Amino acid sequence: MPRHLPLYKAIALILSLSLVSGCWDAREIEERTAAVAVALDKVGDQVEVTVEIPDPLKISGGGGEGSGEGGEEAVQLLSGKGDTVTDALDEIQFKSNQDLFLGNSQLLLIGEELARAGIRDVLDSFRRNPEIRRRQWPVVVKGRAKEALKITPKLEQVPMDYLLNMLETGVRSGLFLREGLNDLYVDLSSPGKEPVLNLIEAESEKAKWVGGAVFHRDRLVGFLDQKETGALVRIRQQFTGETLNAPCGSQSGWVVFRPKELNRKVKIQEVKGRPKIHTTLNITGDIVEKNCNMDFSQEQAMKKIKDSIKKRLEKRAQALVQKAQQDLKTDIFNYGNRIRALHPDMWERMDWDQVFPQADIQISYKVEIRRIGLQAR
Repeated sequence: MPRHLPLYKAIALILSLSLVSGCWDAREIEERTAAVAVALDKVGDQVEVTVEIPDPLKISGGGGEGSGEGGEEAVQLLSGKGDTVTDALDEIQFKSNQDLFLGNSQLLLIGEELARAGIRDVLDSFRRNPEIRRRQWPVVVKGRAKEALKITPKLEQVPMDYLLNMLETGVRSGLFLREGLNDLYVDLSSPGKEPVLNLIEAESEKAKWVGGAVFHRDRLVGFLDQKETGALVRIRQQFTGETLNAPCGSQSGWVVFRPKELNRKVKIQEVKGRPKIHTTLNITGDIVEKNCNMDFSQEQAMKKIKDSIKKRLEKRAQALVQKAQQDLKTDIFNYGNRIRALHPDMWERMDWDQVFPQADIQISYKVEIRRIGLQAR
């Protein structure tokens, strides 16, 4: 005798199937306009948002008639203005025949004027949008951020690719600051931490990395040049930094030291109510060039070169400390965050913004030379 499903079970099954909606809100990628970079600028009392959209048919290998050289033809820039970022994005949407998609964006460029006015409010929209990649790079642009998307590099068709490759190569080499969008969110919400973003300058055909942009809270307060940023990445992020020219002791000429490894130790004490911070950096590297007559096979000569490199590194580090305390009045080293985490009682007793400029901060290096290279005899 055949068995039938009871009526109440059949009704329950039908109702449950109606709740399985599948991908009801899915959009095919061909139905979206994907932006690969976003630029934010302040224009009067409004914010201007500019997005860079590649045209696959005009990129080499895309198969279109416009395939070939010329980054300007390979992308389209769309801009919108509004009282909020959402208003500006809506204005861009009115100019597009498809839904604007920001999930592929890998660069967030911030104009200098907007950075000085404060970035917390304009970042709120990006922080709430689940499509936004938190691993993309926020970068400050001297002048207007929009101009960085107008460059026409000879080495890349899409300006975003040129900028992204430059940043990732610099970070991978230990030269640039590793500060992603998620790191920026953390810095803005953590007492004792201050954002320092990579800084670029845009020209007609190319953009150049020129150092770091220092923020106090969410406002830009000053810049670091390339050498100052090199000193900072060693202290703040334990990166090796750039190569260093050091004098050959009492002789004329230079040796070029290329760091390969670095580790850091930070000691914090409170002496008579004043923080005393001593950072020791152990750095190991190679001699990659010399134009003096020092004989590195002699132990005394090697000691002189190590001392010369050590003095050079410490001089730059202490100059950076002085600039941070006296000019910027901003803890670019994130010592405050370390005090808050490891010495909470000390942190509770002080106003770090007022104490940092008066803190006793010392940076010392220990230098080891791993290889000296071949020498002509």
